[in-house]
Amino acid sequence: MNLSREIEVEQIKARKRALFDQNALHILNGQAMYDEFKDKRVMGDADYTPFNEAMCVNTTTTPIFGKAFIQMRAAGHHESEENYRNKVIKPLNKLFKKSYDYIVLWFGEDMFCQMNLLTLLAYLEHSQYKGKVFFNCFKEDEFKVSQMELPLGHYYSVYEDVLIHHRKPTHELLPVMSQAIDIFLDMQTMNNPVVNYILKYKHLSTSELLKRLFKVFPTVGYGDSQYMALINKIK
Repeated sequence: MNLSREIEVEQIKARKRALFDQNALHILNGQAMYDEFKDKRVMGDADYTPFNEAMCVNTTTTPIFGKAFIQMRAAGHHESEENYRNKVIKPLNKLFKKSYDYIVLWFGEDMFCQMNLLTLLAYLEHSQYKGKVFFNCFKEDEFKVSQMELPLGHYYSVYEDVLIHHRKPTHELLPVMSQAIDIFLDMQTMNNPVVNYILKYKHLSTSELLKRLFKVFPTVGYGDSQYMALINKIK
């Protein structure tokens, strides 16, 4: 763990030491972040789990993590239900089976991360979680963490509005999530900036096009697989 990350973690500990204890669960943005946090016990004796999804692509439904959800998400990712369960659902067993006083959600500011965050907040709300929820918003390139407590109450309806019906919600949200929702809804249109960029530069090699997409559209947050799906569809 680099020095800047160590400093940020110590500052978090100074503000809220309880988040380093066994009654806290840290849900991390993907497997790589989970592996590092777990191996190095970044948050002390707390529990860790990854959320290995990309909720910003493919269709979804309710209840979140229910049978229909698993079937729909697996089909969208072109995976078997068994593979999807092993990759996405089983790592979340601590969330499903244990009781925690604190749940800390570690996600970035880009649209990819924010749609994953929205899904987890909606799940916690629908499951009537009674503890405290913290959002640790971070920038991956410099690991500057902004921590805030999030009261539950309207995220399930926002999840339905945005990720199921693809419409703008009426509830007031954090600016970072509102901006991400605007990007997500824009990406649902055929004439969005990413598609137009791919059309303009489709003569480039796939590797070069990927490099440019990552650089030009950092707020989208897509990974290789999401961009490759678009490129293959367009080229």
